[in-house]
Amino acid sequence: MTKADQTRQYIIEKTAPLFNRKGFDGTSLSDLTTVTGLTKGALYGNFEDKDEIAREAFQFAMAKVKRLARQRVGEKTTFREKLSALLGFYAQYVKNPPVPGGCPMLNTAVEADDHRVSMRKVVARELEDTITFIAGLIRGGMAAGEFRKDIKPKELAYTFFCSVEGALMFSRVARSSEAMEMVVRHCRNILKEIST
Repeated sequence: MTKADQTRQYIIEKTAPLFNRKGFDGTSLSDLTTVTGLTKGALYGNFEDKDEIAREAFQFAMAKVKRLARQRVGEKTTFREKLSALLGFYAQYVKNPPVPGGCPMLNTAVEADDHRVSMRKVVARELEDTITFIAGLIRGGMAAGEFRKDIKPKELAYTFFCSVEGALMFSRVARSSEAMEMVVRHCRNILKEIST
């Protein structure tokens, strides 16, 4: 890795939690220079603009989340256990998010929907990748004979993911894990119901 690559990576790693906590509009150039310890010239010598830094920081944050989720899932043997572990992974976001500030996908999606249209495609791709991953686990369970054959994997993946993300939003704002606990319990009951 070149010195320039190292500097870019350093900026991305330092700014990812900042953007995740404060959002794009809430993050000032002064915040960026403070958190990195670099000058404006050093920042913009490595990135075209604030948008590029934010986009790279989001992708870094999502890569971290996906890596940790896949690690948790990979520790389990059955597909039912894998899906239950994934639900548990998302449940930890309430009090112990992998990236400070909560779920980068949820936080960035709100901005992308409202006014940062340049991020819509990036966030939409991450959303679709997550649904595809969950649906893949469900299909794997069907192929392995763990789940009934009459379920719809993509529909169930949307149900799990949207329920968990909604519970995450509610729980973080309410500063209570109650909503998340109820949703995870409900999703795990669904797993029991579809199991053969």
